Amino acid sequence: MVKVYKSTVLIISLTMFSNFLFTAGLGVYKTIHAYSILYSEGIKGKPGLEIVESLDLFLVALVFLILSLGFMKLFYPDFGGFKKLELPWLLINNFFELKNLTWNAILLTLLITFGTHVLRANGPLDWEILIIPTSVALFSISSKLLKH
Repeated sequence: MVKVYKSTVLIISLTMFSNFLFTAGLGVYKTIHAYSILYSEGIKGKPGLEIVESLDLFLVALVFLILSLGFMKLFYPDFGGFKKLELPWLLINNFFELKNLTWNAILLTLLITFGTHVLRANGPLDWEILIIPTSVALFSISSKLLKH
């Protein structure tokens, strides 16, 4: 039964890592596209918006990487690859630390997403746009309460 759980965690971790690779690749594509817009159309083509969207994709990729490496560190602590991988921001010893790191990354991603929506809007904003900052506020409050 333990083998089934560990195999399931390995499959989930590999899937999240492949999501990281795909999303990071999409972020690289968006960045290259932004520079091609800058080169061909100049500032009128709004390449900064593409760069902010690529930043959003990189942050989503970071969430996938954190979850993938965090699950592997928690369920496979003796895996040889992690003994060499000592990242100061990825010190995960339990689910609480993994959750806090993931929540912080999700908060930053939501904040960038809100900024992208505001920059992309032409004219007055709809009231639905308030869902994102409200969720950021609720996530922040709950994260603060969970730390104490």
